[in-house]
Amino acid sequence: MRKNDFSFGQALIRWLDRTIKKLFDVSGLDKLRIYVVLSKIKVRLKKIIHLTALDSLDICVTEHCNLGCYSCNHFSQLAEPEFADFATTERDLKRLSELSGGNIPLIYLVGGEPLLNPELSEFMRIAREYFPQSRIQIITNGLLLLAQKDVFWESVKKYSIMMTPTKYPGVNWDKIEVRAREMGYEFDYLNYSGFTEKTSRKFCLDLSGRQEPKKSFYRCCLAACTVAVQNGRVATCCFVFNIRHFNKYFNQHIPVTEADSIDIYKVRSMRDIVDFVNRPIPLCRYCKSMGNEIIGWRRTERKISEWT
Repeated sequence: MRKNDFSFGQALIRWLDRTIKKLFDVSGLDKLRIYVVLSKIKVRLKKIIHLTALDSLDICVTEHCNLGCYSCNHFSQLAEPEFADFATTERDLKRLSELSGGNIPLIYLVGGEPLLNPELSEFMRIAREYFPQSRIQIITNGLLLLAQKDVFWESVKKYSIMMTPTKYPGVNWDKIEVRAREMGYEFDYLNYSGFTEKTSRKFCLDLSGRQEPKKSFYRCCLAACTVAVQNGRVATCCFVFNIRHFNKYFNQHIPVTEADSIDIYKVRSMRDIVDFVNRPIPLCRYCKSMGNEIIGWRRTERKISEWT
């Protein structure tokens, strides 16, 4: 087996993902309901199929955000201004490229809001350098797209980066699309947000840590689906690296230990990382309901009740 080879089961999940996107082109369908149902199926499949490869990776380039969504799973509305260290990120990507043979199909540049990072073009460059065949996407709220200078659009085209904005309400998306076309660029909206009204999810924490880790893991829409790398370590979900913002803002003490992530410089192969991210971690004890409640989109009030 090669460094990051895919099983039949993973090929099935990728086919389901493409099918979800195609259904959005069919008129007369309740697209939100379809997306929710099929996405839950995809999450379940990821948990029961024995994964043999890492199919996506999140690189958080900015911790804070300029929007502030209700119950954000990155806790970015609580975070103080902070950017990823460029040298550390490059070192981590080089290591993961060596381990995977450069074969991680999806690389996401995320936040917070990644467009806040003044070095974003350089992060695009190294992501493309170490993963030349990957689909690299910037997950953005789009609020800063009209303010981007030509050098940004040139970098997006030069490094073949796909921008994937979430279509939040109250934004002049028609004007943004015109600007993108003027720069010779088109983009896809994230998930269902280009076809129906944006919604929110509520991510519920159990501050007492009394949840059964296996149950939390298998019902979670993040675990093994939003695999993240930060400071030389890989985690099965973004909570491992971002719960610190929640702890600091609300003076909580949800513990994160070395057992919640894996050191990419100590593993023997990519398979060690894949096996790690596909099983529960101690932090799962603090997750009660991971994104199961769909509500109308709203802005944050920065209250602890948004996650409890």
